[in-house]
Amino acid sequence: MHTECILEQLEFQGLGVRKVVADFSGGRVTSDAGGLLLREVAEGTRILRRFAECFVDYRNSALIEHSVLELISQRVYAIALGYEDINDHDDLRNDALLATLVGKTDPTGGDRVRERDRGFPLAGKSTLNRLELAPAGVESRHRYHRIVCQPAAVDRFFVNTFLDAYPKRPKRIVLDFDATDDPLHGGQEGRFFHGYYGCYCYLPLYVFCDDHLLCARLRPSNIDASKGSLEELVRIVGEIRQRWPDVQIIVRGDSGFAT
Repeated sequence: MHTECILEQLEFQGLGVRKVVADFSGGRVTSDAGGLLLREVAEGTRILRRFAECFVDYRNSALIEHSVLELISQRVYAIALGYEDINDHDDLRNDALLATLVGKTDPTGGDRVRERDRGFPLAGKSTLNRLELAPAGVESRHRYHRIVCQPAAVDRFFVNTFLDAYPKRPKRIVLDFDATDDPLHGGQEGRFFHGYYGCYCYLPLYVFCDDHLLCARLRPSNIDASKGSLEELVRIVGEIRQRWPDVQIIVRGDSGFAT
């Protein structure tokens, strides 16, 4: 027999003077409300706005619906919330909370220019894919890649963010250099087997000072662990010395950096 359920609330046994009810009229709900705290931090430090300044936008301003800042914010917030794959944005592009984090004034997407985009306030996977895969130095007349990352500006961004995090200049800092494995599970370009880690992987170089990331350099794994570290050290120390000329700098690395 067909059962008709039209109740908007179910009431259970009370708890003292309190009612206990199940309410099904919640409308749009989310499990990612913690992202609002991330937005408070990002807005207070302006960290995403500063990161967006590392990109050059060659698009026609009259045809833009998603600014560089909005695209960068969408990708960063999604990764922070656990949505690492570009494909996740097929569903996330209609997420009203993510649109709020990004700063969309119309978080439901009801005012989009094209009818087929209405209800989707955010960019889809193809738009974000073009952003991430644009080669550095691409020309302004490129057909598909019109937003270009400036690698040198990104390098400076990490160091400057680290420097700005200190309310007063420290007497001493320790730069930690380390390489680690980034396992691969397909036929990615630059894929090699690493005997120490026992898998196919990349071997990125990281530079930290306390909890602050100063450098992340993706590298293939058929190289010495310390390859390229001297160049990064010279660059990072030079940028630090411009702001903190007298700070004592200690460099620490594991046995792979003994050379």
